[in-house]
Amino acid sequence: MLLSNFRQEEFGYTVVGSRGEMAIVTPEAKNHLRIGKSLDIDKYKPRKLRISLPFHLKAPLVTMVEVTKKCNLRCGHCYLDAGEPRENEMDTEGIYRVLDELKEIKAFHILITGGEPFVRSDIVDIINYAQKCGFFVQIITNGTLLSDTLLSQIEDRGRVSFAITYLGGLQAGFSNDEAFTLLKKKIALIRSHEFPVMCWYCVTKLNLDKKLEIHQWCVDNNVDTNHQDVMPIGRCRGNIALLLDINDIEKNLEEAEEDDERDYRSAFDMCYILEHSARVCKGGRTFAYICSNGDVYPCSNCAAEKLFLAGNLNESPFLDLWEDSFKDIRGITWDDFKGCKTCELHLNPAPGQFCKLRCPPFSKILYGDPLYCGATEYAKAISTRRFYEV
Repeated sequence: MLLSNFRQEEFGYTVVGSRGEMAIVTPEAKNHLRIGKSLDIDKYKPRKLRISLPFHLKAPLVTMVEVTKKCNLRCGHCYLDAGEPRENEMDTEGIYRVLDELKEIKAFHILITGGEPFVRSDIVDIINYAQKCGFFVQIITNGTLLSDTLLSQIEDRGRVSFAITYLGGLQAGFSNDEAFTLLKKKIALIRSHEFPVMCWYCVTKLNLDKKLEIHQWCVDNNVDTNHQDVMPIGRCRGNIALLLDINDIEKNLEEAEEDDERDYRSAFDMCYILEHSARVCKGGRTFAYICSNGDVYPCSNCAAEKLFLAGNLNESPFLDLWEDSFKDIRGITWDDFKGCKTCELHLNPAPGQFCKLRCPPFSKILYGDPLYCGATEYAKAISTRRFYEV
């Protein structure tokens, strides 16, 4: 691994490479990290992570920075119910200050999100500032506002990438065919400026039949994809026609054949590895969400449901909130979820596999109890066939 940055933790070091790839290494790597330009990860890979509870890293591996809640679309699945801006959204200097604080504590990965980030007139300045701070920056966008002019103004240093949302089946005003045409057009535009780009596909009842075709196109065109099944959160609570059910499982499992040839672990991979090792969710431990008004939450789901608010960056520095204000959620472990006691996803997983749905916000929505279970019956059924594997 060619080294970009590293940070000491209680169990060793979290390390980020020149492509944004992540690794965890033992304390014995200390001298090599300080003087070397590269590191043999296998040489310093820990046999077992020893993590004491309540657990959190010195800084998030992934920080979602919501630059606005304003959006030019009204997608029916939107977890944030985005559309109108929040009251007292941070101005350019306010966001710069937040990025400076994250740089100071050695946060590595920033996801710029909204709403739609490109409704801000200063978004290019924000992106340029973030990558100059040394972050690996991914911009989550619906793509509709992207242009040659905007993309040409991004001063990329190999640290900026895009995640573009497929807009079909989201009740956003696009048919599946129109959305696919737009997706291909915007991916071509982003690639013409030599930025990495991936497709974020939220699977709903209204776009499931298009999933295989889009996935195959992405495979054929070397475009990474991230599929997420829609969940009843945010605006989707009022759009139940989008939700998948038991009858959709076989269709949703159909995927184009592909080999995962990555030789690295992403920041999200590392969040899940640590989640599995500590038997706790990633929110407020390896992951954080910053709202456009300065509110700080453990994750996007908590932000959507206004659960476990840590505080506001207009009143306290991020480091103070990160260190002292997530005690409630950090006290929750997998063992606290009552529904797990009789669930086969918990009782009989294959080695290295686990259920990601011990989620207090989802649990509260589905069962009225943040510590019961975060999975719908559909999610439980499909997860017996499709686990996350570490």
